[in-house]
Amino acid sequence: MANVEGAAAWPAELEQRRARLRGLMEQARCDVAVVFGCDAHAEAFRYLTNFAPVLGDSWLLLGAETRCVLTFQWQVDEARGLSGIERWDGAFDPVPLVLAALRAGRPRRIGLAGQERMPAPAHRALVEGLPDAVFVDLGAALAELRRKKSALEVARLREAARITDAMLDAARRLVGRGCTEAEMAAELSIIPWRQGARCAFETTVVSGVDHPVPIRRPTGRAIAAGDSVMVDLGAEVDGYQADATRTFVVGAPSPAQRRAWDVVLRAYDAALQLARPGVPCRDLHHAAARVIRDAGFEVAHRTGHGIGLATSFEWPSLDVEPAPLVPGMTLCIEPGVYAPGIGNMKLEDDVLITETGCELLTRCDRGLEVVP
Repeated sequence: MANVEGAAAWPAELEQRRARLRGLMEQARCDVAVVFGCDAHAEAFRYLTNFAPVLGDSWLLLGAETRCVLTFQWQVDEARGLSGIERWDGAFDPVPLVLAALRAGRPRRIGLAGQERMPAPAHRALVEGLPDAVFVDLGAALAELRRKKSALEVARLREAARITDAMLDAARRLVGRGCTEAEMAAELSIIPWRQGARCAFETTVVSGVDHPVPIRRPTGRAIAAGDSVMVDLGAEVDGYQADATRTFVVGAPSPAQRRAWDVVLRAYDAALQLARPGVPCRDLHHAAARVIRDAGFEVAHRTGHGIGLATSFEWPSLDVEPAPLVPGMTLCIEPGVYAPGIGNMKLEDDVLITETGCELLTRCDRGLEVVP
C-alpha cells in the first residue's frame, strides 16, 4: 500500500499554505479570497484543502471565517478530516450558498483564484450579486506559490514515481506476451490502485510502426513482433502526479528504430544536462529540439512540463517558459520522435531540481528491445 511518511505534517503544511494566501490577500487589500475548482481542474483548491471531490465544483472562502462549498454533500465528512476546515456545505447549485456567505461578510475587495475554469454563469452571478465589491485576480500569484515543492510534496511525488516505475516494469514484462493495447493498459492501471494510489491520467499504449501519433487511447490492436510500443502513464499519491514513458520494440529493432531511439536518448541527455538551478526552463526544450531537428526529424511536441497536483497543465511549459529553474521545482523531460516505419519513440522521466543539479524520480530500465 502507498504509505508516505509525513502524514502527520498535513495540518502544519495546510496552515502554512493558507497563511501564504492570506499574505497575498493582504498585499492586494482583499477582505476575502474565493478559490474555485472544477472536475479534473481543482489544483488550487486541493493545494489549500488537501481535498478534491470525486465529482462537481468546489469553492473555498477564506476570510474572517473559512468555509468550503461543494456540488454534492457525499464527501463532506472526508473533506473535513483531510482539510482541518470545519465548515463544509453541499448543494447541487452551490453558487447561491457562496453568494450568501459573501454577502454576510460585506467584503469590499474579493480575491478570485481559479476563475479561468469558472463557468461564465457562476462568475456573472458573483459579479452581479455583489455590485459594490471589487474583484481582484489572485490566480497567478497563488499558482506561483505551488512552483517550489515542499518536503511533504516531494515525498508524495517520490512515492508516485516509485509506483510509476513498477507500472513500467510490468509493461516491459507484458509487452512480449501478445496482448492488445487495451489489455496492457488495463493490467497496468490496476497496479496503483492495489498500492493505495490511483492513476494520474488514462494509461496510454500506442503500438505499431505505420501510424505514429504522440498520444491516443489504447485500442484492441494486438501487439506483434517488430512493433514499437510506447507506454505513457503515471501514478497519483495524495493528489501528486507522476508522469513517465518507456518505449519498447518487440524483438530486434530495425536499423531505423535504433537510429530514432538513439536520437531520443541524445535529446533526453541534452535536456537532462541542463536541469539545474539558474537555467531558463525553455533552454531544456531548445537543446532537445535541436538534437531532434539536426537528425532530420520533426519536433512533435514540447520537451516537458511541470509535475505536481497536475501533469500536462502544471507549470512550467518547457517550450516557452523563460523563468530559471530553482531548487524544489519538479518536472518531466519527454523528448520523442514519431515517424512512419518507426512508430512512436519517446522517453520520459520525472526530475526534482536540487541545489546542485537534479534528482531522477523515475528510474526504471530504459532498454528498447524486449524478447518475446
